[in-house]
Amino acid sequence: MRVPADERKEQLISATVELMRREGVQSVTIRAIAKEANANLAAAHYCFSNKDELMDAAAEAWFKNLSRFSKDASIELGLRTAVEQVADGYWRALEEEPRSLLAEFELIFWATRNAAVSPLATKIYPAYEAELGRIFSSAAGNSGDECLIGFPALVRSFLMVYDGAAIQYLTDPTAADYRALFFMMVDALLVKAGV
Repeated sequence: MRVPADERKEQLISATVELMRREGVQSVTIRAIAKEANANLAAAHYCFSNKDELMDAAAEAWFKNLSRFSKDASIELGLRTAVEQVADGYWRALEEEPRSLLAEFELIFWATRNAAVSPLATKIYPAYEAELGRIFSSAAGNSGDECLIGFPALVRSFLMVYDGAAIQYLTDPTAADYRALFFMMVDALLVKAGV
């Protein structure tokens, strides 16, 4: 039975994300994705002209997934609470799906290494900045909180703290209480922001 192109594209994107989670970004080839999606190679090439295009589409799927970790932030309770709730959601996702975050880091590194052929590297953090910036600025606006640093800088700093803590956690989850250290650094960031 013939699968419509839009449906086949979604299957290939899902297969890409799943293969990256399970085996890493280095395993992504058009042939491997076609096999994972149970599609023939010609259909995969019809939907995506090359690996870079497929990786861009997989990254877009990840960006859409971003909101699931932050959508429940109580923006009516103020900036501190919103940041802490986003931090909790991100950390929970790390503990529940470490392979997903590892694949996401691999995707970021792949995009950075291949910046000459893929604009993906320049899209990743701005997408996080837009999503989290909207949440953090709405939370501050709803409660009248004043933030002493700009929201783009707050988001970037938050992500720097999270990325560093997450990488250390991924290397050896039992070596330290990374969650406590992460929240200590988030608190320090919020104090610096005057919240």
